Amino acid sequence: MKDIYAHIDKHVDESIEQLFELVRQPSVSAQNMGFDKAPQLVKRALESVGLTVEIVPVPNNGKPSIFGWAAAGAKSGATKTTRTRMKPSNQTSSEGRGGKKATAGKPGPVLDPTKPTLLFYTHYDVQPAEPLDLWESEPFQPTRKGKRLYGRGMSDDKGNIAARLAAIRAFMEVRGGLPCNLKFFVEGEEEIGSPNLPAMIAIRGNDFKADACIWEGGGRNLSGDPFMYLGLKGVLTVKVNVKKLSGDAHSSYGTILPSAPWRLVHALATLRDATGRVLIPGFYDNVRGATRAEDEAVAKLPDETGEWKQAFGTDELLGGLEGLPLRRRHLFEPTATINGFISGYNGPGMKTVLPAEAGARMDFRLVPDQRPDDIFRKLRAHLDKHGFQDVEMELMAGVNPARTAIDSPWVRLVAGTAEEIYGRKPVIAPTMAGTGPMYDFGVTLGMPIATSGVDHPSHKIHAPNENITVEDFLLGAKHAALIMERFGEHWVR
Repeated sequence: MKDIYAHIDKHVDESIEQLFELVRQPSVSAQNMGFDKAPQLVKRALESVGLTVEIVPVPNNGKPSIFGWAAAGAKSGATKTTRTRMKPSNQTSSEGRGGKKATAGKPGPVLDPTKPTLLFYTHYDVQPAEPLDLWESEPFQPTRKGKRLYGRGMSDDKGNIAARLAAIRAFMEVRGGLPCNLKFFVEGEEEIGSPNLPAMIAIRGNDFKADACIWEGGGRNLSGDPFMYLGLKGVLTVKVNVKKLSGDAHSSYGTILPSAPWRLVHALATLRDATGRVLIPGFYDNVRGATRAEDEAVAKLPDETGEWKQAFGTDELLGGLEGLPLRRRHLFEPTATINGFISGYNGPGMKTVLPAEAGARMDFRLVPDQRPDDIFRKLRAHLDKHGFQDVEMELMAGVNPARTAIDSPWVRLVAGTAEEIYGRKPVIAPTMAGTGPMYDFGVTLGMPIATSGVDHPSHKIHAPNENITVEDFLLGAKHAALIMERFGEHWVR
């Protein structure tokens, strides 16, 4: 692999310029910003390393995804373009997030049947840059300060796109082709909950299917150890609302008129106790307990209790937990969180008003094998049982949780290559506390998933001054290259 690593090092400035080009183009899905140009830019980036690429339309006029592929051994600029229908795998689940069977739509790419197929999952949409006044440079004008590169999406997730392209380019130019079949999926709606992905998987899923998948993310932790995770929580996001009057009233009428804010506060207070335990009947019924291997992996994770308290400015953590019990809860348990509360007057000074209406936004982070639709029904039943039939509910989004088994051969391969690249044993988390569309690939399409990437806690993803170091970029690119090499050599289909 020395020849591949040398190419990645030699062409790092060109790879960084490609990353800068991606960052310069806004692609903020929450604000519908930049999607007149961003898909075409990503398509050209994938084509520049020899992949055959298409812009995949998304149902409901969503932001398109970009899909590229190359057969093992395909020459740079000469990847096969003939397409044929791919056979579905016996591992494919019969249901996606929307309960629809994954079926082939257009004929899929022709690949080498003697070689395994690897899928890289990434996304090109980014978080909003606001608050802009906290940026030390323009978010969409990439800036280099010493060894750090700044800009929105520099790490999440355009850094991962560019690092993987650097690895692909090295194989194409040094060896004339790839060591395995490759598919490269770049989503355009990950940062808004992938609302249209299940429908797209139901239509085109077999085209995106592979023997194994490298997800976005992964990289190094604060201790400098390679870090990888194998799962993501699901989420249910809900809007709740109460209206009690035709219009706001003088607060003196609080003696005789119902209060929408108090009504909603009372309703919300029935959902969770002071320790964070959710009180909805049946909420925990389908929670899958951690396996012994998963629990042992969490026990090996670093204790970040002190860092969390310092980072969030608190001496109080729910239930008074610390150390291993805290990590177990953070990774393996579901949540109920009030994200926002809207009612009445919130301007300067005082306004003595009795609000006619009150609303709140909530999210429920879910773990295997909870389902958003089921939790939504149980939430409705709970409110009704407690006499809150007047509390209106709207399901805003739902994503299923997913987790690859920690003893999977795929996890061992990715962990082994990480140790080769970083010179240290990787820290493996069975899951992350956050959410992403891993279920649609890992369960619906039936492939094992692990992470490898350019991440580091100092990169400030989703925050002002998002950045990446050149060192993390190079390590992520070399790890992607070694994964492809070992996968092509050793994976048995």
